[in-house]
Amino acid sequence: MGGGKGSALTLSAPGIVVEGLEVRNVGPGDDFYEPDAAVVLYRCEGCLVRGLRAQGVTAGIRVEQSHRARVEHSLLTGTQAAPGLQAYRSDDVVFRANRIANFLDNLYVEYGERVVVEENRLEGAKRYGLHLMFSYRARVRDNQSQRNRVGSAVMHGAENRLEGNLFAREVGPLRYGLLLQEEWKAVLRGNRFEGNTIGLLSLDSREVWLETNRFTSNGTALLFARETDRNTLTAQRNTFVGNLHDLAVDDPQARVALRGNAFDRAAPLPVPHLPSSSFALLSARQPDLSLFALSPGVLLWEAAEARVPGLRLLALADLEAQSLPPPRPGLSAAWLGLALLSLWGGVWLRS
Repeated sequence: MGGGKGSALTLSAPGIVVEGLEVRNVGPGDDFYEPDAAVVLYRCEGCLVRGLRAQGVTAGIRVEQSHRARVEHSLLTGTQAAPGLQAYRSDDVVFRANRIANFLDNLYVEYGERVVVEENRLEGAKRYGLHLMFSYRARVRDNQSQRNRVGSAVMHGAENRLEGNLFAREVGPLRYGLLLQEEWKAVLRGNRFEGNTIGLLSLDSREVWLETNRFTSNGTALLFARETDRNTLTAQRNTFVGNLHDLAVDDPQARVALRGNAFDRAAPLPVPHLPSSSFALLSARQPDLSLFALSPGVLLWEAAEARVPGLRLLALADLEAQSLPPPRPGLSAAWLGLALLSLWGGVWLRS
């Protein structure tokens, strides 16, 4: 199927199964909630779409008021004008093992309960690779989201769980691996944040649990920022390796408990360890200072703090920090780029 205006196929009865369909060049209607799509499921309870191949479409699959619908093993490539795989007011939906690229948001869920998003690959979105809004008890597992224009985001929801996901290579002035905004009781376990300007940005999120995640080669691994509320979070047994800054705080009311995390800059001494230099905390409050992050003076400053942990600020300290081997010496071009881009990210957060 292909060509023309409007959606290619609309399913509006329970239990329909569609397999192996190919759709091309559907559009151009790009209303965010009702875009022209390769396949539309409307009040299609328990329906299944498997193995869809959609290329050059405004939207891939739109799922609306279709509880227990499933979309599996589909390949969707868009025009960056609308969401690729979208669920709206649909509970118990399963999105599994799909490859989605080049949409406005590659995978978007709004007002869904107990949604399962697993083993999907999300790349090249104009905005978010993964985007959940007003979702409750979602299970987001073993997905890969990388090289999108902004990153991924989970916003205004409760009791969502993210496990075993990769958030990587989101490098730019306003980019992050994952944003948690006004989330409540989210659990993040076993995720990887690799090569992002900001690995994980927590904005006004409460009672978040962060465990056994790995932050590698990010500009700032973990950033707490405040807009209208404060952040409360427990971080336990996470690993921080090769980040320019492990932790930065732009929330004077943050309540963060760090327990037994491993840092490549932690000294093996029985004293509290703050997994970030005092310069990192200062630059979080004054983003313009990020320009000096790799200057000789700041590097000497941080080297001195690393040898004398008592000089570190003790607020938000990890009393049980574990040591890791330090990263290889030398500063890569990627680190320099992340340092400069952190300036733009900080200015954006304060604007």
